[in-house]
Amino acid sequence: MTRTTRAALILVLLSCIASVSARTIPCLDGCTCELSEHDPVIRCDSVGLERFPLPHSSPLRGFHFLALTCNDIETIPAISMIKASFPDLQGIDVQGNTRLNCSDIAHLHNEIPVLSDCENEHPLQCDKLDKSCDWKCRALTKLKEMWAQFKDLVNRKAKEWQAEETIEAAKSWFSAQFKKFKVAIGELSD
Repeated sequence: MTRTTRAALILVLLSCIASVSARTIPCLDGCTCELSEHDPVIRCDSVGLERFPLPHSSPLRGFHFLALTCNDIETIPAISMIKASFPDLQGIDVQGNTRLNCSDIAHLHNEIPVLSDCENEHPLQCDKLDKSCDWKCRALTKLKEMWAQFKDLVNRKAKEWQAEETIEAAKSWFSAQFKKFKVAIGELSD
C-alpha cells in the first residue's frame, strides 16, 4: 500500500468517526474548531488562507485533523513546528491548494498522513465542488480514485508476472473489505 493510499484511508477513517453532534467554535485565523467527543477537527476549508495556520500563543491540543482544502497555501512548515502547534494531530488535508509546493509535504509523509493533489492526475477543482458532497464524501471519492489506480497497476503487474489468479483473489478480498468499510460508515446497506 502506498503512502498516499495509506494516508487517504487514515483520513477517511478519521473523518468517518466524527460525531454528528459536534459543537463548533470559531478559531485559528477564521477556521472552525469542531469539538466532537470522538474526533475533534479544525476546519479551514475555503477560508482564503495564504499561509499554513498556526496558533498564535499556546498549542491547540486535542484536535486530530486539520482540513485546509481549497485555500491558497504555498508552503507547509516543518513537522516539528506542526507537532508543537497541534500535538494531537493525526492528519492534514491540503487538497485544492494549487500553489502548494509539493516538495514541502514530501517530508511530512513519514510523520503524519497528508491528503494532497501532489500525486493526483486530477486535482480537486474547488470552483466545481458539489456543495452536497462534504469533506467525508470528497475523501471517500479520492479513496475510490486511488483504489481504481491501484487496481489498474495490479492488473498490469499481474500480466507481466503471469500471476492473474493470485491477483484476482487479492482484488476480490480488497473489494469485499472496501464494501464492508462503506457499509460500516453508512454509505451502503447490506
